[in-house]
Amino acid sequence: MKTWLKELERELKKRFYLTEVDDIISYYEEMIQERLDNGESIDEILSDYDPKEIAKSMTADVVMKRANDTYKSIAKSSKQLMVFLLSSPLLIPLGFAYVIIMIVAVSLLFSLVVTIFASIVGMAGLFINMYQSGLGQNEIIGFVGIGLMAFSFLILVSIWLYQAVQQLAKKLLYIFSKLAKNKGERK
Repeated sequence: MKTWLKELERELKKRFYLTEVDDIISYYEEMIQERLDNGESIDEILSDYDPKEIAKSMTADVVMKRANDTYKSIAKSSKQLMVFLLSSPLLIPLGFAYVIIMIVAVSLLFSLVVTIFASIVGMAGLFINMYQSGLGQNEIIGFVGIGLMAFSFLILVSIWLYQAVQQLAKKLLYIFSKLAKNKGERK
């Protein structure tokens, strides 16, 4: 049993965080012990469970329960869910839908970064042009102030959009994990 648990742990560590691995290992230890107490042999019990299949089948459930508070955890969960959805024949259409929605979300973030960069370059060009145009000091200070206010507003909108996309990604992870879990249970 120890060898089987080590193999399960090795498979789970490839996909999940250590706390998640510990929870799954504990669950299977309890289940195996319960079946042993009911009189089944260890060989019979272990032959029913394939560590690779367990790790794969737990993906949707674990990703759905994960907090996904940081960009890194959202990215890892998204990648795991994508691989899971695209590797199961019944879930491939769901996988394609998830990939398309994530491409749109990433495109939004990319356009945000490009917009901020373009506004910085545009403001620099505008300030250089104003300086060379011979405007008075008061007019230049006024335009700089308006430009900085507009840039600050753009930054605030960008932060809001980033948070909205992050929340969207979290909700999509939950929804698609739940859908994958439900479809997996039906097959």
